[in-house]
Amino acid sequence: MNKLFKRLVGAKPYDYQKIAMENLLDGKSIIMRAPTGSGKTEIAIIPFLYGFNDLLPSQLIYSLPTRTLVESIGERAVKYASSKKLRVAIHHGKNATSSLFEEDAIVTTIDQSVGAYLSTPLSMSKRSGNIFVGSVGSALTVFDEVHTLDPEKGLQTSLAISMQSAKLGLPTLIMSATLPNVFIKVAKDRISKNGGKIEFIDVKDESEVKSRKNRSVEFINRTEEELNAKNVLKEFEDEKKVIVVINTVDRAQELYLDLKNETELPVLLLHSRFLEKDRQEKELLLEEIFGKNGKGKCIFIATQIIEVGMDISSPKVLSEIAPIDSLIQRAGRCVRWGGEGEFHVFGYNKNSKYPYAPYKKDIVDDTIAEINNKGKNFTLDWNTEVELVNKILTNHFSDFMNSMIFYQRLGELARAVYEGSKAKVEQNVREVFSCDVTLHENPRSLNSADILSLPRLRLDARTLMGKVEKIAEIGIDTYKLEENTIIFDDDESEYEPILVNTRDEIIPFDFYILSGASYSPNTGLVFGNVPNALKSFKPEEKEILTNKQFNNSLEAETWVEHAKNTLKVLDNYMIPRYRYSIENFAENFGYAHEEFLDIIRCIVSLHDVGKLNYKWQERIKWNHETPLAHSGDPTIKKLPPHATVSAKALQPYLEDLFDEKEIFKAFYLSMAHHHQPWSKGYGDYDLVKKFDKSIKEIWNVPKNLIQEQDSAGRLDFTYLDIIDENEAYRLYGLLSKLLRISDRLATGGVNYESLFSA
Repeated sequence: MNKLFKRLVGAKPYDYQKIAMENLLDGKSIIMRAPTGSGKTEIAIIPFLYGFNDLLPSQLIYSLPTRTLVESIGERAVKYASSKKLRVAIHHGKNATSSLFEEDAIVTTIDQSVGAYLSTPLSMSKRSGNIFVGSVGSALTVFDEVHTLDPEKGLQTSLAISMQSAKLGLPTLIMSATLPNVFIKVAKDRISKNGGKIEFIDVKDESEVKSRKNRSVEFINRTEEELNAKNVLKEFEDEKKVIVVINTVDRAQELYLDLKNETELPVLLLHSRFLEKDRQEKELLLEEIFGKNGKGKCIFIATQIIEVGMDISSPKVLSEIAPIDSLIQRAGRCVRWGGEGEFHVFGYNKNSKYPYAPYKKDIVDDTIAEINNKGKNFTLDWNTEVELVNKILTNHFSDFMNSMIFYQRLGELARAVYEGSKAKVEQNVREVFSCDVTLHENPRSLNSADILSLPRLRLDARTLMGKVEKIAEIGIDTYKLEENTIIFDDDESEYEPILVNTRDEIIPFDFYILSGASYSPNTGLVFGNVPNALKSFKPEEKEILTNKQFNNSLEAETWVEHAKNTLKVLDNYMIPRYRYSIENFAENFGYAHEEFLDIIRCIVSLHDVGKLNYKWQERIKWNHETPLAHSGDPTIKKLPPHATVSAKALQPYLEDLFDEKEIFKAFYLSMAHHHQPWSKGYGDYDLVKKFDKSIKEIWNVPKNLIQEQDSAGRLDFTYLDIIDENEAYRLYGLLSKLLRISDRLATGGVNYESLFSA
């Protein structure tokens, strides 16, 4: 593995990287605390490539907090994985490239990973939800930059998934530069007490890291001063470039406009209120100036979006006061690749009503007090960073690491699975207060389709609440797009813009149109009048994202032919593909590998027993001789549901196979849900005469253990019966994935490559 590391990375691994990678290959989970720019990413990816489907699972799910970071880490993953000819998906809300989470490595945002784990993929149909469970639930999982996550939601959710993975012997990594000891201790205790093997790996000596060895950053305490244009220009005098970090978008825009009025120097602004295309252009320009080989002069003003995902550097970084973990991440952009630099930290903005926004006042005040204790100036090395994090964040994290909050989060995760709600998924990651905003001077002149096609910006609804009444006073109208529930004729619009007057009318998730606000590629969205700025966006064509990877044409097949073809796909593609995971689950449930495989082959081969229902065969135009699986006739629509009938008919046989109820439920529901994860009921059925003859051609099932007929009813078990049982839920996901993909590939003779042709 060390040789592979050197060949791919171009350098030998550091000692702490070796230790971490060796532990991973031993099946241990890891909590990693290491400085920014120290090679945490390689600790996950290189062992995965080395131990793929042998010492480690055959899938890697790498979760990150931002789309920018996903793109950056994803590019590195593609580069490394190409050496083993493995597939990598770079997947997030704006670029959902993975149709089924079936690629070898998936680099994605934390909310996409959580949605997949909760059988509610955020960017794909919920009908495929349990396939996604099978991926996250049997993969090597990585949660990187976890300090940025909501400590009560996203951080607890990441820890819950990691804890449950570790219990099953599936390694997981939790990584950050700014984790306090209290989190590490509680997380490690929780995982080990739950039966997982876990190691904490900490970088003791930053001089081991090449980029940090010859790097010296002086922390300049200027908390008695305010960060304004005058101070920025003064610090720029001796440098060719300076990075300035402001806590809120409004103050960042204000500083940008002040500097543009006072200097001819190039000034660049980046924050969350830019259209995606403008943001991407700015990031390319930043790479040219502030990248490793960057050249040119520039004052770069950014909000906290700079803290993760931007591989840029400046000899001097100026920042408003913020919590210590944010300050350390900002300081990580100072002489990132070595040299001597200065990190200036300024105090509150005195003209702001909420100067500590968007942070909590107590944690910012604690940060000020502690850095004041350190003196006017001090060297910000790795040991100092760890010391400050522990002193300032210990009490803060202690509040969120109590067991009541953690088990409440486990309950909310279970609820999200059972309800299949995308909103519930998001609420397990962060407080969801966002809304969509667009610009148009006269929205009432547009039809519904045009309004819905206007480019959108994502905005915190609380920001809009705080501004809606003030901006109305200066002539900016806010409209909410509401559904028109009373339509008298075909010409009426399905939606209409309704004028909003008060903050109480602003609701998260809704869509708002601002009439009179401004937008420019330089300043972004401004709640006011900016010269030469756009007042209206133009409608644009929207590409509708669908699961389009499969050919929907179904060739004619007998029931026996389809069962044999499905089993053939399972044996040739899916079992070799997921060998490590299948062996892992067999061991965890106390089965010999071959015995466990035999049961999997059984349920996959018999998954369509429900099609032997007389009503189903009649509807498909059966000839009353050989039962069919597919007729090849595209005019036949709306066949009776058969998946739940399969599970109900085979329930006596499945119950006879298992001593443990939870394992039975996983196999039973994977069969019942091989078309729709939330199926709960079945219609009345009566299996055709000599049904047992067809079954015996596939599998030896005693006829007395098959329930031949039943009246319509509800399944004995649903999601509610397995979501609290981690092992059963994950086994259900893996079985669903093996069954559903085998079934789909066997249908119409499509090949495994078709999974990646979306």
